[in-house]
Amino acid sequence: MRRNPMSRVLLSSVLAAAVSSSVTESAAPQALRETLPNGALLVRYPNLPAMDAVGPDVAEARVDLKFGSLEGDDPNLLFGDIRGIQATGDGTIYVLDYQAAEVRAFDSDGRYLRTIVREGEGPGEITRANGIILSGDTLLWIHDHGKWRIIGVDLTGEQLRQFNKPVLSYGAIWRGVFDNRGRYWRGESHSDEESPYPPPQGWSSSKWRAYYKYFDLSSGAVDSVYFGERSARSYYHHYRDSSGRLRFLTPDFGAYEVTVVNPSGGFWRANTAAYRISRTGLGGDTLVVIEAGLSAQPVTDEDRSAYVDEIVKDSPEARRAAEAVADLMPDVKPVLARMFVDDEGRLWVQRLTPAGAPAFFDTYSEDGDYLGSVRFAFTPAFSEYFWVQHGNIYTWVVDEMDVPYVVRASLF
Repeated sequence: MRRNPMSRVLLSSVLAAAVSSSVTESAAPQALRETLPNGALLVRYPNLPAMDAVGPDVAEARVDLKFGSLEGDDPNLLFGDIRGIQATGDGTIYVLDYQAAEVRAFDSDGRYLRTIVREGEGPGEITRANGIILSGDTLLWIHDHGKWRIIGVDLTGEQLRQFNKPVLSYGAIWRGVFDNRGRYWRGESHSDEESPYPPPQGWSSSKWRAYYKYFDLSSGAVDSVYFGERSARSYYHHYRDSSGRLRFLTPDFGAYEVTVVNPSGGFWRANTAAYRISRTGLGGDTLVVIEAGLSAQPVTDEDRSAYVDEIVKDSPEARRAAEAVADLMPDVKPVLARMFVDDEGRLWVQRLTPAGAPAFFDTYSEDGDYLGSVRFAFTPAFSEYFWVQHGNIYTWVVDEMDVPYVVRASLF
């Protein structure tokens, strides 16, 4: 398995090996660079590849390994609830199963090797862990929200480190980040407003203060970076489904702010309404701005109908409510969906794709150099949960019976 250098040819040439040899050659997108009054570098791309484009700048990420089982002789291939996948440079794959409260190791061919972490209250044991992060191919961090603690184990499962969570909240799957200076980062927000449950029907506005808090692994210090006050206007419509459960409907296609930690320092920031991404320092100063000549697409009648059909499929009695909410959708869709930084420091920017279309990402260096685009040739079980490590994408898929399978998709 090859490690790739962070260079201009990273995805525009190496990733091209993953694309069919029958593709049509095309020139790489040309950048227009200028220096802004504050000294930041502005990099504009008038012509990035279209999401259905083929060519040397667009790679297809195809599954080359899949393992798991509905039933079989090896219970270690049965996954109940996958919450994290990590891989080392030699191809060893570590899978966290939330239901079993275990971390299992598999070789690069998907064969079970060992279970390194099990359920329990002692050192190196977990209760309700919903994420793992591999650090330096030697230390596996495990987020155990049952203990409000993050532990670090070596690849045999021996606990070497632990610290209490600096932010006492958690989502379905852990999204924390460790930077190159040994600090653990987690986003949080504070609001002076009450959050009633259920939220009031109709339009409502909310305000909150956004932060990223960090814990320094060396000193134990806890501090935060403030991103200012943010606000949002939301619409809620309540109804009860066929089981009597209270449900909430909100319009699709709302734009929002995205901030991700850049492990080498600072942050990447964007509003999904436009293809304009900024790299900022810890003090908030803008260092690099990436812009692309991509315009927002309209929200169509078909989009609104698809929204209604999806709701009605599970709750026929909600048709009138769904139609009312669909009418409140904005006129145009966001341009971006999400961003993240991979193990080599590259920024991945996901464009918003039509329903049913494969995920599509543009990748950049820290200096805004376009490195190529990646189109998924498979569908992860949850679109936002996958990991890029050592030239591969790791995630899981489910079959028609909702059985999960770990998959690896090669980029090279």
